[in-house]
Amino acid sequence: MTTTARRVRMAVGIAVGVLVAGMPLVAPQAQQPTIFDQGKFVYMGHCAGCHGFDGGGNGPAAAGMTPAPTNFKTATVSTLSDNSIQQAVLVGKGANMRGYSTILSASDINAIVLYLRSLATAQ
Repeated sequence: MTTTARRVRMAVGIAVGVLVAGMPLVAPQAQQPTIFDQGKFVYMGHCAGCHGFDGGGNGPAAAGMTPAPTNFKTATVSTLSDNSIQQAVLVGKGANMRGYSTILSASDINAIVLYLRSLATAQ
Protein backbone atom coordinates (compact mmCIF):
# COMPACT_ATOMS: atom_id res chain seq x y z
CA MET A 1 0.00 0.00 0.00
CA THR A 2 1.38 3.41 -0.95
CA THR A 3 1.89 6.24 1.50
CA THR A 4 -0.92 8.23 -0.14
CA ALA A 5 -3.33 5.31 0.18
CA ARG A 6 -2.42 4.92 3.87
CA ARG A 7 -3.09 8.63 4.51
CA VAL A 8 -6.46 8.45 2.76
CA ARG A 9 -7.40 5.30 4.68
CA MET A 10 -6.38 6.91 7.98
CA ALA A 11 -8.33 10.10 7.20
CA VAL A 12 -11.44 8.07 6.33
CA GLY A 13 -11.05 6.07 9.53
CA ILE A 14 -10.79 9.22 11.61
CA ALA A 15 -13.82 10.72 9.87
CA VAL A 16 -15.88 7.59 10.50
CA GLY A 17 -14.76 7.52 14.12
CA VAL A 18 -15.76 11.14 14.56
CA LEU A 19 -19.18 10.52 13.01
CA VAL A 20 -19.75 7.47 15.22
CA ALA A 21 -18.78 9.50 18.28
CA GLY A 22 -21.43 12.05 17.31
CA MET A 23 -19.04 14.87 16.59
CA PRO A 24 -19.76 17.01 13.55
CA LEU A 25 -17.21 17.33 10.78
CA VAL A 26 -18.13 20.95 10.06
CA ALA A 27 -16.24 23.99 11.21
CA PRO A 28 -17.69 25.70 14.28
CA GLN A 29 -19.87 28.77 13.71
CA ALA A 30 -18.24 32.14 14.10
CA GLN A 31 -18.86 33.68 17.49
CA GLN A 32 -21.84 36.03 17.51
CA PRO A 33 -21.06 39.64 18.42
CA THR A 34 -21.97 40.66 21.95
CA ILE A 35 -23.92 43.76 22.98
CA PHE A 36 -20.54 45.22 23.97
CA ASP A 37 -19.21 44.59 20.45
CA GLN A 38 -22.35 46.22 19.02
CA GLY A 39 -21.84 49.26 21.27
CA LYS A 40 -18.21 49.61 20.24
CA PHE A 41 -19.11 49.29 16.55
CA VAL A 42 -21.82 51.97 16.78
CA TYR A 43 -19.59 54.23 18.90
CA MET A 44 -16.73 54.02 16.40
CA GLY A 45 -19.08 54.81 13.53
CA HIS A 46 -21.06 57.66 15.06
CA CYS A 47 -19.28 59.03 18.14
CA ALA A 48 -15.51 58.58 17.90
CA GLY A 49 -15.06 61.41 15.41
CA CYS A 50 -15.77 63.92 18.18
CA HIS A 51 -15.44 61.94 21.42
CA GLY A 52 -12.21 60.18 20.39
CA PHE A 53 -11.41 56.60 19.54
CA ASP A 54 -10.43 56.04 23.17
CA GLY A 55 -13.39 58.07 24.52
CA GLY A 56 -11.17 60.87 25.79
CA GLY A 57 -13.11 63.70 24.10
CA ASN A 58 -10.23 64.23 21.69
CA GLY A 59 -11.57 63.05 18.33
CA PRO A 60 -10.38 64.56 15.05
CA ALA A 61 -13.48 66.76 14.80
CA ALA A 62 -13.25 67.99 18.41
CA ALA A 63 -10.76 70.79 17.81
CA GLY A 64 -12.35 74.15 18.51
CA MET A 65 -15.68 72.78 19.76
CA THR A 66 -17.22 74.73 22.60
CA PRO A 67 -18.14 73.06 24.80
CA ALA A 68 -15.64 70.28 24.18
CA PRO A 69 -17.03 66.78 23.58
CA THR A 70 -17.52 64.74 26.72
CA ASN A 71 -14.52 62.76 27.94
CA PHE A 72 -16.03 59.36 28.70
CA LYS A 73 -12.90 58.22 30.50
CA THR A 74 -13.57 60.44 33.50
CA ALA A 75 -15.09 59.05 36.67
CA THR A 76 -17.94 61.60 36.49
CA VAL A 77 -19.45 59.75 33.54
CA SER A 78 -19.99 56.74 35.79
CA THR A 79 -22.30 58.88 37.95
CA LEU A 80 -24.68 59.57 35.05
CA SER A 81 -27.79 57.44 34.81
CA ASP A 82 -28.39 55.22 31.81
CA ASN A 83 -31.45 57.36 31.06
CA SER A 84 -29.47 60.61 30.96
CA ILE A 85 -26.94 59.10 28.55
CA GLN A 86 -29.73 57.66 26.39
CA GLN A 87 -31.47 61.05 26.26
CA ALA A 88 -28.26 62.81 25.22
CA VAL A 89 -27.84 60.30 22.38
CA LEU A 90 -31.49 60.51 21.34
CA VAL A 91 -31.97 64.28 21.51
CA GLY A 92 -28.43 65.61 21.24
CA LYS A 93 -26.59 68.20 23.29
CA GLY A 94 -26.55 71.77 22.05
CA ALA A 95 -25.36 72.83 18.62
CA ASN A 96 -22.38 70.48 18.49
CA MET A 97 -24.10 67.14 19.02
CA ARG A 98 -27.07 66.13 16.94
CA GLY A 99 -29.68 63.66 18.16
CA TYR A 100 -29.63 60.11 16.83
CA SER A 101 -33.25 59.13 17.44
CA THR A 102 -33.91 58.63 13.73
CA ILE A 103 -30.60 56.88 13.05
CA LEU A 104 -29.98 54.45 15.90
CA SER A 105 -32.22 51.69 17.23
CA ALA A 106 -33.04 51.24 20.90
CA SER A 107 -30.70 48.24 20.87
CA ASP A 108 -27.88 50.39 19.46
CA ILE A 109 -28.41 53.07 22.10
CA ASN A 110 -28.45 50.54 24.95
CA ALA A 111 -25.27 49.01 23.54
CA ILE A 112 -23.59 52.43 23.42
CA VAL A 113 -24.44 53.02 27.07
CA LEU A 114 -22.78 49.72 28.00
CA TYR A 115 -19.72 50.59 25.90
CA LEU A 116 -19.45 54.09 27.38
CA ARG A 117 -19.55 52.63 30.88
CA SER A 118 -16.59 50.42 29.97
CA LEU A 119 -14.57 53.48 28.86
CA ALA A 120 -15.03 55.12 32.26
CA THR A 121 -13.71 52.04 34.04
CA ALA A 122 -10.87 51.19 31.61
CA GLN A 123 -8.36 53.68 33.00
